[in-house]
Amino acid sequence: MVEPSKAACYEPNAVPLCPFTFVLHGAAGDLAKRKIIPALGHLAATGYFSSDSVLVFAQREALSASECLAEVDAFLARAGDDSARQAIAALKPYLKTVQLSLGGPTAKADLAAALQGCPPLVVHYAALPSSRFTDLLDCLDECRDPERLRLVLEKPLGFNASESAVIEKAVEAKLDESQVYRIDHYLGKQAVQNLLALRLGNRIFEPLLTREHVAHVQITVAEDLGVEDRAGFYEQAGALRDMVQSHMLQLLATVAMEPPVSLEANSLRDEKLKVLRSLRVPKVSSPAEIVVGQYAEGYVRGQPVPAYRHEKGVAEDSNTETYVSFCTEVQTWRWAGVPFLLRTGKRMPKRFAEIVIQFRDVPKPLFEPVGGMWSGNKLIIQLQPDDKLELQLLAKTPGERERLRPVSLDLDFFNTWRIPVRDAYERLLTDILRGRLGLFLRRDEVQAQWHFVDQIMGNLHQLGVSPAPYTSGTFGPPAATAMALRAGAFWSEDGL
Repeated sequence: MVEPSKAACYEPNAVPLCPFTFVLHGAAGDLAKRKIIPALGHLAATGYFSSDSVLVFAQREALSASECLAEVDAFLARAGDDSARQAIAALKPYLKTVQLSLGGPTAKADLAAALQGCPPLVVHYAALPSSRFTDLLDCLDECRDPERLRLVLEKPLGFNASESAVIEKAVEAKLDESQVYRIDHYLGKQAVQNLLALRLGNRIFEPLLTREHVAHVQITVAEDLGVEDRAGFYEQAGALRDMVQSHMLQLLATVAMEPPVSLEANSLRDEKLKVLRSLRVPKVSSPAEIVVGQYAEGYVRGQPVPAYRHEKGVAEDSNTETYVSFCTEVQTWRWAGVPFLLRTGKRMPKRFAEIVIQFRDVPKPLFEPVGGMWSGNKLIIQLQPDDKLELQLLAKTPGERERLRPVSLDLDFFNTWRIPVRDAYERLLTDILRGRLGLFLRRDEVQAQWHFVDQIMGNLHQLGVSPAPYTSGTFGPPAATAMALRAGAFWSEDGL
């Protein structure tokens, strides 16, 4: 019997989407080539596209459809992504291109001409720097009908609350909130959606996710890569704006929110918003509840790597943080007093992302723990490199002694369902084209996230806190370990 492949065609009974026009702005960019175009290719190859749908790749250069796909293929070949290379060939029957210089005097007319005769539902996907969002909006006519026009905005929406407000004001002038899809691809991950299912579809877990039963919650997004070729962006953003402002705060809100009255988009987003507005800003002064760091030279996977300040495009005296960890609290009746520990960084030992919910110990331990330390029960939601859930229980070891050690109940989605798990962008793209807003951010969520991050940035700047150096290939500055210990926690290394 042939084992199913994770690259296999896994939607044999896919329901085709209604005819659409999908305009990808920034089609020549890395994000488009690495994520969005391959996701579109997989959807086309697995039967989602109706025959009269149209893809429009908009970019500054005048390239034919064949030339565009050849460039994407070369990019994916360098990345070693053979599955994506096979999938993008399925886009050719749907693809047309337009040379478009956003902000230029003819941009609006050029875009309108390219859309002549296309299906009336038009989705504009802005895979662009946020500084170009208003230029794109200038090309759009005012339209309040989500069945005619939808707009997708990649994060970050600006680099602070005031820049975000300018973008949102321009959006509000042209579109209704129901037409705007602010994308955070972490929300498209199968494990995040199963976290909701675990909480809201199983009676045994929801009553335990309270301050009475949970000792602390950890959220880690670790990367083994450095800044690579993103120095221009990263010098503006840093870890706080790039990872915390959207990805990590959205994960926190998903863990901590109250059960919504329904799975309708605004019911979900209302509950997440309450969490985001209840977050306590971590203290910067001693004892600090936040640690920022910047990677120095070291070894990752046995290979020497340079310090951040020696990367191409990075200033020699850069104070941009490549690592941040902090302790906060969700100040609600459910969670008051429970530490929420968040951590993200570049040049860490391995790429992994996970949520760890550590439950409290039993009131009176009767058994002897193996190794002399209790590890307690944990619920681990792994987001990358693979999507899976793990529940750690304590079980008696064989033999006469009454000793306990952790054992795991695992749910690996691929091995359980025997079909590959859809890429997050594939799930989000189908939701956009079907008009489902539940996995996308609402304007007030983005504002609340920027309000939280801006306060942290302001406090760090006011006290003159600079990033502490940490050796590449480690889990960040030693001060992060001390901060976690003050909260009664050890950082999880389950990703290793």
